[in-house]
Amino acid sequence: MKRLVSDGPLLWQRIGVKIAFAAFVVALWEGVVRMQFVPEYLFPGPFAVLSRLAAMAWDGTLIASVQASMGRMLLGYAISVVGGLAIGVLAARSWLFKETFGSVILALQSLPSICWLPLALIWVGLDERAVLFVVVLGALFSIATSTEGAIRNIPPIYTKVGLVLGARGIRFAKDILFFAALPELIGGLKIGWTFAWRSLMAAELIRANVKGVGHILEVGRNYNDSAMMLAGMLTILGISLTVDILFFGNIERRVRRRYGLEK
Repeated sequence: MKRLVSDGPLLWQRIGVKIAFAAFVVALWEGVVRMQFVPEYLFPGPFAVLSRLAAMAWDGTLIASVQASMGRMLLGYAISVVGGLAIGVLAARSWLFKETFGSVILALQSLPSICWLPLALIWVGLDERAVLFVVVLGALFSIATSTEGAIRNIPPIYTKVGLVLGARGIRFAKDILFFAALPELIGGLKIGWTFAWRSLMAAELIRANVKGVGHILEVGRNYNDSAMMLAGMLTILGISLTVDILFFGNIERRVRRRYGLEK
């Protein structure tokens, strides 16, 4: 009970600070626009951008774009998580896999995922599969690398105790490796989501026939509508922050409390 009482004000303090900072940014944005360093049609104020955002929400454009992007994102990220976890475990537990495919994975991680789009258009065609291909590759290698690091950073005493107690094979991976690596693994999955989201936005921005949040930026550019482009950027940032706070942030807090890591 004492812990719950002490944590309450801290939560409200964090929320208050975020709201105050957001208000400061909006006020600073409006102040810069009023100084007219650049024409307003090139750099519109916050109220003009919010009005454009509300108009897109009213006519259904925004909702349809968000649904299309999130559908691709969830499918591509799910594939990346399954593949990345499997590759990461193999790289951490097999020295042969590490010395062969591991070095290739490390090299591919440094390659921007949008570089795969031209090849994807040739390999899988001019449709949704090309965008999905880019999203998967955007997160796959980062999740694999993070998983390998999380497993290799497990204290050796945990694995030794597990082996002494008779844990082998799937049971060893499920009961020992997974829970011992979980705190660091959550961070790797969060980074993978970020890379996948960036890859998706870049692919939607480049592909003219793909509807989504990223495509809003391209439509705004075609019509010289800066307010529409900034509204699309706010939508991208809003979705990122929402997923980070409500999903990954919540999981990280629960894991830290469970493992006694909460500060």
